[in-house]
Amino acid sequence: MRGYLGETNEAMPIVLLEGYMSDAFKIFDNFRETHGQEEKFRAETMALIEADAAMRMRFSLVEKALSLIFVYTADHKARSDDELTVQMLGIRIFNSAAASIKLGLSGYYQTAFGQLRDIMETGFLIDLFRTSPSKIAEWKNADEKTLRDEFAPVKVRDALDRRDGNKEKKRAKQYKILCEYAAHATYRGFRMTMRNGNGEIGPFVEDINLRAWIEEMVLRLGPTAVIYAKLFPNANTEFENFLRHFGTELVEGIKRAP
Repeated sequence: MRGYLGETNEAMPIVLLEGYMSDAFKIFDNFRETHGQEEKFRAETMALIEADAAMRMRFSLVEKALSLIFVYTADHKARSDDELTVQMLGIRIFNSAAASIKLGLSGYYQTAFGQLRDIMETGFLIDLFRTSPSKIAEWKNADEKTLRDEFAPVKVRDALDRRDGNKEKKRAKQYKILCEYAAHATYRGFRMTMRNGNGEIGPFVEDINLRAWIEEMVLRLGPTAVIYAKLFPNANTEFENFLRHFGTELVEGIKRAP
């Protein structure tokens, strides 16, 4: 048997079907072999990142952003019910970022971008909590109608735009792009699963997709990590030093980006 990601040829579907009907078939062999190919792509991707100064710098920011979220979620002891609620959101952000990294490094670019939309959406919510802390408990205890009317993603974006005096609706535009190309099934989204003009089933390594994903990771996860950490005032001094150092490095890194 050959995994789903074996070398493509016209006989492949027949080979798969015959394999399932063979006495030699072993259950889950395709899963195991597919995983092996994904790990091969991951190693290839990491080699590309480490060999490129710009990608290496940006991906190191992603690693530090994830570490910042981790320490404020796992190592900081919540001092109120609100902080505990926010930490549960921190778990969601961490898991979405970790899933995006696993998918992106293995070459599942479209689904990796899809996780970034979740980070963006959750990041907008905690940004609202940053300047309106009373809304944390309101959100936690909200019924279905209140969640829809007050905390739906579009409602949160509109509230942030009003707060910031942003009439250009930049948040909505950024959100729409990730919806259109990654989270929703659209014809334009097929671009994320194409290589050399052809649709590609399963993961693949593509430099342009990799660069775009890492850049988007920095833009979505980096500021979200900073905002998240700031929701825990008077935390451990070591954590606060880490936050200040990362915040400075993030700003400088974004400025250096070509």
